[in-house]
Amino acid sequence: MTGLHSGANPISGQFSVGAAGLRISGGALAGPLHEMTIASTLHEMLGAVAGLASDLRFYGGGLGAPTVLIGEMTVGGS
Repeated sequence: MTGLHSGANPISGQFSVGAAGLRISGGALAGPLHEMTIASTLHEMLGAVAGLASDLRFYGGGLGAPTVLIGEMTVGGS
């Protein structure tokens, strides 16, 4: 996700941010997704987590995260 620092409301949990990822259809990778927008709430998104990978990566500032599978989410874009 990009723009989380400016596209999220820390009080309500609502956010609208740019993102990129991979589409999974029928249990198989179905191609890349880019230039898309995700709008939801942190509560709904975390409730939809269907799996975590074992590929933990660390980014600047000592922050890290694995790949996260969101079971279902509506996105806009290409």
